[in-house]
Amino acid sequence: MCKYLSFLFVLTFSFYAAAQNSYTLKGKVLNINTQLPLESATVYITTVKDSTVLEYTLTDKNGDFNFAVKKNDKPVFLKVTYIGFETFNEEQKDITANKDFNNIYLAESVNTLNEVTVKGAEPPIRIKNDTIEFKASLFKVRPDANVETLLKQLPGLEVDSDGKITTNGKEVTQVLVNGKPFFDRDGAMALKNLPADIINKVQISDFKTKKEEYSKDQAASDNSSINLTIDEDKNKGYFGKFLGGYGTDDRYESSFIVNFFKNNRKISGIFSGRSF
Repeated sequence: MCKYLSFLFVLTFSFYAAAQNSYTLKGKVLNINTQLPLESATVYITTVKDSTVLEYTLTDKNGDFNFAVKKNDKPVFLKVTYIGFETFNEEQKDITANKDFNNIYLAESVNTLNEVTVKGAEPPIRIKNDTIEFKASLFKVRPDANVETLLKQLPGLEVDSDGKITTNGKEVTQVLVNGKPFFDRDGAMALKNLPADIINKVQISDFKTKKEEYSKDQAASDNSSINLTIDEDKNKGYFGKFLGGYGTDDRYESSFIVNFFKNNRKISGIFSGRSF
């Protein structure tokens, strides 16, 4: 009986400790002039030190947001962005308790001399029709990281040990670079070989056939597609693979594959050698 009570206590304490590793932040986002709610405003938490995005969410049709953020003992920013409005930015000394921000008011960007002056930082995520768009530079990875490592940092995306990608439960069956295939059909070469720091945006949408794209019909597939955008000045490089082996009687076998890309031009070369 004593052992049972001890086990129950440890189990209960473990659940309590896990619950205290994250806290709930909530509030409502409104237009300061009309007092109307702003739907699909981006609400996110970044570190003060280097602006790393920790968590994000979008407001619902009533302007409400409610999301869990991991415990953080260091200063962070709560930021709220909405197209055409100035960014709300409020520093928090830490995240060690649940907090209700109540009403957060956004002011429309001002027009000066017929030019729109947009004040505020670019949000880490945007919703454009049926596409979710991530700003890659706002998600921190190692300087030598590849695209696959970057995708693992994006909320809602998972990459398993075999390189299979899922986004919000849907399997990603196509990876494009600037809207086109990158050497192979499924995009595996782009994930493994492209450096993360050249990626501008990661765009996720439902996978569509060519016929569905032309007719602008909704996707019939349950799969998703990822498009990686690269700025023109960074859209160039090369990568390759070398394999070799040496055995008895001076026998050897080797192969070398090199791939070069620049904008829309892609060139692959394969070289091999063997002795008998």
